[in-house]
Amino acid sequence: MRPVELGQAEAHRKLATLNYQLDRRRAQQDPRGSSISRGSASSRTRQTEDKRKMPSIKKLRLAMSEFYLSLIMLQNYQTLNMTAFRKICKKYDKNLKSEAGFSWYERFVLKSTFAMTLQLDRMITDTEDLYTEYLANGDRSKAMAKLRVPPLGHRTPPVHVFSAGLFLGLFLVGAVMCIISYFSLNLSPELRYTFVSLFRGPISGVTFGFCLAINIKVYENVGVNHVLIFEVERRSALGAMGSLEIASFFGYMSTLSILLYLLHKEFFIADPNFIPLVQLAVVVVLFVNPVPILFYSARMWLLTVMGRVLLSPFFFVNFADFWVADQWTSLVVSIVDHYYLVRFYVRYFLDRSDAFEFEPDYAVAVIKCLPAWFRFAQSLRRFRDSESKSTDYLINALKYFLSIGEVIFATIQMQTITQYTELFESPWTWAYITICIVSSIYSVFWDLLMDFGLFRVWKGENLFLRDNLVYPRWLYYFVIVENTLLRFVWILEFVLVYQDVLAPYNGKSLICFSEIVRRFFWNFLRLENEHLYNCGQFRATRDIFITRLDPQEERFLQSVMDKTEDLARERRDKKYF
Repeated sequence: MRPVELGQAEAHRKLATLNYQLDRRRAQQDPRGSSISRGSASSRTRQTEDKRKMPSIKKLRLAMSEFYLSLIMLQNYQTLNMTAFRKICKKYDKNLKSEAGFSWYERFVLKSTFAMTLQLDRMITDTEDLYTEYLANGDRSKAMAKLRVPPLGHRTPPVHVFSAGLFLGLFLVGAVMCIISYFSLNLSPELRYTFVSLFRGPISGVTFGFCLAINIKVYENVGVNHVLIFEVERRSALGAMGSLEIASFFGYMSTLSILLYLLHKEFFIADPNFIPLVQLAVVVVLFVNPVPILFYSARMWLLTVMGRVLLSPFFFVNFADFWVADQWTSLVVSIVDHYYLVRFYVRYFLDRSDAFEFEPDYAVAVIKCLPAWFRFAQSLRRFRDSESKSTDYLINALKYFLSIGEVIFATIQMQTITQYTELFESPWTWAYITICIVSSIYSVFWDLLMDFGLFRVWKGENLFLRDNLVYPRWLYYFVIVENTLLRFVWILEFVLVYQDVLAPYNGKSLICFSEIVRRFFWNFLRLENEHLYNCGQFRATRDIFITRLDPQEERFLQSVMDKTEDLARERRDKKYF
């Protein structure tokens, strides 16, 4: 069976299933108004069972929306095939000065099964009618607003392009002014230390935001379907320009805060320490704002995913869930910096003498463990939910268990170092170094073999890579070297701090931005690997699972499908003259 025919057959069954579920829901709301209710619910027990299995309105809307998207994609695929045959035949006739290509096109292509658009067009119309009747209260314009799919070449609205360009330009100018001000002003060492302590977290967050914007832009250019991978609503997906707009806005806001802090005397600001607090408050308010403005869908999606990550053991784990948790493991230093920021203001408002001390405490150790714990719990949950019970999930969990061990040994080593005259006299120092080496080696192998799917080919032009590549070949070799080196950057930090070349705080800055760079390239290959997996599974839309039908309902559904096909055949064969 050809792909188009197979797709239409599967779509026909899905449409019948959705129609049946919508009828069941209406029957539940009005038992006397539906033939399905009278035929299938013969007892109070059966009605209770149907109510228990009934999919929610929200899930039905989502299922109808994704099904409509799949129909449009199938229609586009059908059109693409027709266009390809037409152009091939046209080129044939042009080069050979004949009409044989056009004749063959009319005789075989136009009469082939995949060229028949009647059934697909009817399913699209039926889906629109069902959504209008059952889910939009008869309002067709409202239904089409929910169903309409933007074209693949849909351009970004000019207002977002203008805003992104405006804020990006302001950010670049502000960043240059911040650098000049920091190095040209005669700041006291105490003020410089406080400045770095208060602003490193926001700066690293902005840097990470720009990296994500570049990631998304590259995905769009090379065809990596990140919208499907993250299971985002295609009609309201953020896109590269929206991501750049957000990153540029917060970047510009950070540069304003930095300039106000460094030049507070020129702006007659008596206490500059409140400036980072204002910036933090604005970010939080804009992010959790419940009003449907300012990329509302993207914000709610991210808040939902973050909530699922925080409750990792209790929810089924989707790709977006463990991807966000993986990003957090690279933002540990930034997360700790924001904890320092909150702790600073608590102490500052309490007028404590240790307000300006940014030394780690036991809460820092717990915070450092949290991202690794979330991924550890997710791996165990995925093992529990998987039918195959693959040990890969347990092996992945071990990687994050080692990360937690790193934090524990580092904390013990830091708390007991005063008991020894030399750093390397402490057994906890050697325990920390050992577990870091094991964890780094383990992580490198997992990145290259599992996350990137590399080292599948051992000869030929794709040596050490795999058969299917989306990016230029050189990028993979670069990422192999870059990812391996940055996994061991902690050794450089350890040596530089031990030799007093870097202060411990600056050493953490090196770790922070190195890990952001590593994650930036990791995101390219990880999503490419997931995209290739989806292509191998012929998956182009989200899988929305509604209630499974029992055998009696399956038989009823089959009869409905047969009846629909008979009516369509009668309509097609009916002679009017």
